[in-house]
Amino acid sequence: MRIIKIVLLTLLAIPAFFILILTIASFDYFYYPIIGYKAENAAEASLEEKYNEDFVIDESTYSKPLGDDYGDYHIIAHPKKNPDLEVTVSVSEKTEPLSDTYLQMHWRDQLNTQFGLLYEELYGTVENYSYMVNVTFSDEIEAQYDHTDTYEGILQKEANGIGNIVFANVILKSSNNMNDQLEKAYKMIQHFKEQNLSYFNIEIVYYNEELQKQLKKKDRQLPYNEFNFKHLDDRAARFYFSYDSEDAASVKELNQLKFPADLERYVKDMN
Repeated sequence: MRIIKIVLLTLLAIPAFFILILTIASFDYFYYPIIGYKAENAAEASLEEKYNEDFVIDESTYSKPLGDDYGDYHIIAHPKKNPDLEVTVSVSEKTEPLSDTYLQMHWRDQLNTQFGLLYEELYGTVENYSYMVNVTFSDEIEAQYDHTDTYEGILQKEANGIGNIVFANVILKSSNNMNDQLEKAYKMIQHFKEQNLSYFNIEIVYYNEELQKQLKKKDRQLPYNEFNFKHLDDRAARFYFSYDSEDAASVKELNQLKFPADLERYVKDMN
């Protein structure tokens, strides 16, 4: 009888154990995502209070890495006046906003507009796939400024603490026009050199001229990364140049650039 009781208790304990596990898991994978609206409201209120403008919540997800005691909400939002400016907000499980990327994305958006003028000047047009830019600030600089400051204003005061990263796409008009392309790349480098930035990276991917004839309207509306992925096989060459003001060799390399032809060694054939 005693053995039977032990067996019965064991059989009863196993379902109870799984019910307990499922109950605990339900909080992480069902309960917290369901009440995500509280985190969304907290994120929206925090953004609007900090930056004094209306925001719209686009999506939210709940995440709790294995082994962590608490999870958090990953919320994507945008300013009502600027749907293209994607902001990420991190909100704790207790629906307390922890951090957001508004300032970085705000200044990046302004750099995007500024660089677009240069790109259009050099290449004559700007499409969604044409370029992608990023900007970084030292922690000291970022702590000194807020949403009322513009990227251009910060650049004028703090250029040597700012970095720019540029990715550009160019469709060749002729397979023989690389000399012309080197001249444009040279002008781009001079543009960044004159700004006295802490560092800058430039990557330009050149596409075969045949792509121009095949390009559909929806391709021109693709974001930079999606366009690159779709047209990997159409790449003809890649230009890459990097500068770091804290690297003596890099400073010397930049100063040795006297003519567009000096950039030939930075072009790699991708055919």
